[in-house]
Amino acid sequence: MTGDYLLEIGSDEIPARYLPGAVEDLKHRAVEAFRAARLRFEEIETYGTPRRLVLYVRGLEEMSEDAVSRVRGPSKKAAYDADGNPTKALLGFCKSLGIEPSRVTLEGEPGSEYVYGERHEKGRPVTSVLPEIIPGVVMGIDCPHPMRWGEENWRWFRPIRWVVSLYETEVVPLKVAGKVAGRVTYGHRSLHPKEAYVPSAGEYFRVLSSVFVEVDGEKRTEKILGEARRLAAREGGKPVVDEELLSEVASISEHPSPFVGRFDAKYLGLPKDVLITSMRHHQRYFPIVGDDGALRPAFIGVRDGDPENGIETVRKGNEWVLRARLEDASFFFEQDRKVSLYDLLPQLEGVRFIKNAGSMKDKAGRMEEIAGFLAGVLGLPEAEARAAKEAALLAKADLLTAMVGEFPELEGIMGGQYAGMEGLDPLVAGSIAQHYMPRGSKDKIPAKGAPSIVALSDKLDTLAVSFALGIEVSGSQDPLGLRRNALGVVAIVTGHGYDLTMEDLTGLPLKLASGVVSDPSPEAKSRMAAFLKARLETVLLEQGIPVEVVRAVLSGNETRLARAEGMARALADLVGTVELADLVTGWRRVGVLGKSAASREVGEALLKDEAEARLYEAVKVRKEHLEKAFESGDYAGYLRLLVELKPHIDRCLDEVLIMTDDMPVRENRLALLGSVADFWIGYADFSLLKSLVPSG
Repeated sequence: MTGDYLLEIGSDEIPARYLPGAVEDLKHRAVEAFRAARLRFEEIETYGTPRRLVLYVRGLEEMSEDAVSRVRGPSKKAAYDADGNPTKALLGFCKSLGIEPSRVTLEGEPGSEYVYGERHEKGRPVTSVLPEIIPGVVMGIDCPHPMRWGEENWRWFRPIRWVVSLYETEVVPLKVAGKVAGRVTYGHRSLHPKEAYVPSAGEYFRVLSSVFVEVDGEKRTEKILGEARRLAAREGGKPVVDEELLSEVASISEHPSPFVGRFDAKYLGLPKDVLITSMRHHQRYFPIVGDDGALRPAFIGVRDGDPENGIETVRKGNEWVLRARLEDASFFFEQDRKVSLYDLLPQLEGVRFIKNAGSMKDKAGRMEEIAGFLAGVLGLPEAEARAAKEAALLAKADLLTAMVGEFPELEGIMGGQYAGMEGLDPLVAGSIAQHYMPRGSKDKIPAKGAPSIVALSDKLDTLAVSFALGIEVSGSQDPLGLRRNALGVVAIVTGHGYDLTMEDLTGLPLKLASGVVSDPSPEAKSRMAAFLKARLETVLLEQGIPVEVVRAVLSGNETRLARAEGMARALADLVGTVELADLVTGWRRVGVLGKSAASREVGEALLKDEAEARLYEAVKVRKEHLEKAFESGDYAGYLRLLVELKPHIDRCLDEVLIMTDDMPVRENRLALLGSVADFWIGYADFSLLKSLVPSG
């Protein structure tokens, strides 16, 4: 027989940023715990609101499964006496398993045999098993910043206030954080603050709906989005939907009720980003835009409560708060317009960058130099290179503006706005505005050319100074956002296909950092390079490329990060093929001996054997094609050319004595193998691919 199981954990308000993760973690932990406890079920669902986490298990068997396990007992010598009769040791072992001595078996080599028996565990009622596993599931949920409460010093998101635990109609007796489970829940805090009786697990969702609680986060999101679109259409536009904001608003409400608010059209004279930031980041409103992309003097707010009763008061209150913010923004905007970015530049001397690493003015100077260097390496036109350097120099000036002081989210964006208003080159303004991009994994990268060069100069400088200072990044400790900066570097370089080497990315930034850090870490360069590679590895693994392939490519001699994805994909396409086996074998045959070569200069006059001469000729014929294929990004073609070399390698090594006593000939043969091995090593460390090649 099966039934449904309901668990509801009621608490004080769980912060919105933790709720989606908590719902997901509850499901993951519950699935693991139920399987470990041999509880069979059809489906596990989890839900959450600010005041509750819910676990709903459909088709849960009323008994856990029986289990049979093999147990090793005493050795044969200890289990039987000289006449072959069971000893006390064997009788005790059998008693612990509930079996007769005749049911045991002997296994092992003669002289080291042991007694084995089977332990049979009968299934138990689900109402007996759940109290043992549920408290651990709930209290084990990952809570980034838990609160402590009670005499037992409980730790969770917020204090737990009630627990509902029902298997069909029966209360499952358990305790979580000292709270005894029952069948009483609570409705919406303002619309139905009283208790609500839950007669059975199957009735739970109906009961919650009757007390104005929508427990399904996806349904709350759909309601908010649908109502926002309907209301915005009445204002002649559509809501600007931000997935992060939508998730947050859905996570702070149990009964979301969208409404329209309005503001004076005079504020539309402010930059669009200022208006959107004021509404989105500070008030959790959805701005409204028309078909022309221009903002409308209206917004969508979301109330957690009655959509009608008192909504006018709520609307006016929100309009008043936004008006005050926009009035402040207008004042700051006018004040900032009186001073140019160049006027603010000297004042950056008083703004600290990182402790013991100088000021923001110092950083601006380094960024300008890095931007100029990268522009040169990438061959930007002279005018664009100048724009990149100017933008890098001015990128941090808006930190001293009143607007950014009030709205930190507008760093860079306001600098770009003010640069444009001052009449600076539009490319300079655009580069300043984009230099913090990408701000996250889902954000766009800055435009190719000057904007991305300025963004790279900022991120590389931050990384270089941090590693020169010896700053460590471990676990969740990353106060300077070094992972985000490194992922930004990887995203820009790979996204635009910039052929920048690891030396390009680390050399000058670390050299400049050593000028401001009094005692730079001697490991800064290797650590910074490893950090960037680790971020690139993460990106490639997320794309489903086998870990062995990713690490093989990143361990090769090629250091241009933008090439890694194409190289890895070409190798991944060969997994399970004869070609990959030939590549790994070819590397193995030339790699070991090739490492010991003193040089790569091969003297044709010293090629005494036909087989080695044939190998030399095969390499010579293919060398130009290999280089052309690699540089053009035809990595599949490059690998095919390497495979073609294998028969020549095999014949040479099978017929030629490489380690001959004739030293000049030996060195020449090693040089030949070394020159061949370089084509493999330049692509990847093929030793890391051996596990992908079937044995035999």
